[in-house]
Amino acid sequence: MISTVPDIPGEFVKDNGHLKAIVASLLDLDSYKFPGAQPVSFGAEHLTEIEQEDYFVAEKSDGVRCLALLTVNDRKEPEVYLFDRKNNFYVVRNFRFPIPADPSFRKCLNNTIIDGEFVLDKEPDGSTQLRFLLFDCLCIEKKALVSRGLMSRLGYLKSDIIKPHQEMIKKNPHMLKYQPFLVEFKEQQFTYHLDVVFNEIIPKLKHGNDGLIFTAVNAPYSMGTCKKMLKWKPLNENSIDFKASLLFPGGSLPGMKNYTAKPRIDLLVWQGEKGYKFFDELGITEEEWREQFGKNPKYMDGKIIECNYDPELQQQLNLSSPWRFMRFRDDKLDGNFQTVVDNVLNSIRDAVSKDELIEHMPNIKKAWAKRKQESKQVDERQIKKQRHL
Repeated sequence: MISTVPDIPGEFVKDNGHLKAIVASLLDLDSYKFPGAQPVSFGAEHLTEIEQEDYFVAEKSDGVRCLALLTVNDRKEPEVYLFDRKNNFYVVRNFRFPIPADPSFRKCLNNTIIDGEFVLDKEPDGSTQLRFLLFDCLCIEKKALVSRGLMSRLGYLKSDIIKPHQEMIKKNPHMLKYQPFLVEFKEQQFTYHLDVVFNEIIPKLKHGNDGLIFTAVNAPYSMGTCKKMLKWKPLNENSIDFKASLLFPGGSLPGMKNYTAKPRIDLLVWQGEKGYKFFDELGITEEEWREQFGKNPKYMDGKIIECNYDPELQQQLNLSSPWRFMRFRDDKLDGNFQTVVDNVLNSIRDAVSKDELIEHMPNIKKAWAKRKQESKQVDERQIKKQRHL
């Protein structure tokens, strides 16, 4: 399966040091780093975890992850700075996120950081629509929210950010044609409603999907690798971002390469300061190479590519490797680090199927109901205690 991610909208900001400083200051970081939480791969042990702890579940969109810094400049004009894992910043000017309860919609949010992803939806008429699906809020009006639970963060996101923006659009529908993208909340369900996600939400999507994201309801926001955010994929959707290295066969003359032939495509894993290490080859047929890459054979060399694991297709096509090309990851500066690769491989070895997830749902719901009953009893005891004081 070949897939593409949408481009991040806006004007590229070359000198972004001041923006990084603002982000670091708002999140109380010693120095800037991309603050987005990164999920870990779902394994069999996580079945117990999502049973013993409250989690939200959402479909995992085939899009591009992006955070947004909402600001107001010295001329009182709103500016939205979109930034990705490659630490690139893009500015979208005069895109308004009005403050709550302002009927004029003139005053806009400032010093606010939100988390989401861009998806490119295919509409029924064949056109495409860029959407920014929001699923978290790190900071609002200088108030850092990362230490709070997800329920609290989503409350701010929905009531103070998305709702005022959508009310503005509803009352001023002419603004729609000037919007470079639409803003929506990414729907999430309690884990015991997994069947709703599989049977109702995913089939109606207008964009690609490659799994699920589970997020702990009561956990704080973890910048970087987050063990309370779990990424589940079907076995053939488990993927790793590699760096591609192309080795073309020799040409007819000494020192020449034959760029009309299919090269050997090595998949390299990022080792940090040590650079890259060979992992495997890409599984691709001669015909696929000619059709997909033959017109620009050297383009893939040195690029970050996402590859999925498909041993069944490897056997059917008699390929040298089960790793199949999915898409270029131009939104990433490096491939996955070795520990991320190890986690994905562990997830493949310890894979949980869709049927196993659904079969576990009654246990999840039963445990959830028990926690709620216990919490209610604790609250009732505290109320009785306070009445006797």
